[in-house]
Amino acid sequence: MTLSGEIHGGALKRTSLYGEHIGLGAHMVDFAGWEMPLYYSSILGEHMAVRNSAGLFDVSHMGELLLTGKNSESSLDRLSTNRIAGCPVGACIYTHFLDDSGRIIDDTIAMRTGKEEFLVVPNAATTETVMKWVSRNSDCSVSNISDDVSCIAVQGPLSAGIVSGIAPRAAVLGSFTGTYSSDSVEDFEKAMSRSSFFVSRTGYTGEDGFELFAPSADAASLWRKMLSSAGGNALRPAGLGARDSLRLEMGYLLSGTDFDGKQTTLETGYGWVVKWDHDFIGKEALLEQRAAGIRMKLICLRVQGKSIPRHGDIFTFEGGSGRITSGGYSPVLSAAIAMGYSTPPAPQGCDVTVSVRDRKTPAVVVKAPFIGKR
Repeated sequence: MTLSGEIHGGALKRTSLYGEHIGLGAHMVDFAGWEMPLYYSSILGEHMAVRNSAGLFDVSHMGELLLTGKNSESSLDRLSTNRIAGCPVGACIYTHFLDDSGRIIDDTIAMRTGKEEFLVVPNAATTETVMKWVSRNSDCSVSNISDDVSCIAVQGPLSAGIVSGIAPRAAVLGSFTGTYSSDSVEDFEKAMSRSSFFVSRTGYTGEDGFELFAPSADAASLWRKMLSSAGGNALRPAGLGARDSLRLEMGYLLSGTDFDGKQTTLETGYGWVVKWDHDFIGKEALLEQRAAGIRMKLICLRVQGKSIPRHGDIFTFEGGSGRITSGGYSPVLSAAIAMGYSTPPAPQGCDVTVSVRDRKTPAVVVKAPFIGKR
């Protein structure tokens, strides 16, 4: 995860919550052209807060695309590896968008926010790319509403109780479903015009959690309300550092790092997100790859020792080799963990040697998630 780097096209962009972060003393960094909080107090403390109680994240740098019209369902279904057609209003579906060669353009969550309306949430750095791809391959209206919408994530075992004080309707949601904070709206556009918001029971940490999509003008007051209503240490703001370590413990993919336009869904090990019973862009390429056999695959490594593998580090094993895509320290395991592409795919239990700053570091292939299903 690149948390610092060159400024993209001039001044960094800021979310509607920038002032809140500064007021809380956040350490700010450049992430995909956005000035975002890396941490407020410490990455470790914020990570464990999410695992034990709850954390509050600003994820407003993510994109929001709104697909509307009678062909929105069929258009999105053709773009998605997962099945969109027939899903009910409120369904939130994790899916991949592929090019004609089966390579991942981006992973996203597609939410049915109305009868003929879908909210698609691409990653920050790929929003424009996804917008162009969806527009070019859709027979419906597609709008980039990212500037008008902010997203706040509440993650952790106490998140349902916290959200119940803000949006009681949302606290009883099932996993990967969503609803509006007000029962007087039936689509996303009306919700935004009435200062309502859409809440999904989704997240990127492996814990129970919610994501609130609200008008950007209302985001700061909503952020403050959530912090003040939680009480005590039940909820603490958390930055991108904790978000990265949390998702890594779960073996979740990071766009631009664990896939960068060269890999297919099958190579990431996310074959479960492909529903073969419908036609989608890239399907033929995936069928050919599946028939030929997967020669390269993303694997998970638990490191034996204190060295922490980083993006680009090489690993070897008997009969093969690979390169690390994500690596870091797991606060729950008190150990270093990593993911990387292996050619051929190294089996679970295989001993691996990682070159970390020219030091040979032993590791073993394990099954995701690293810390068990949350």
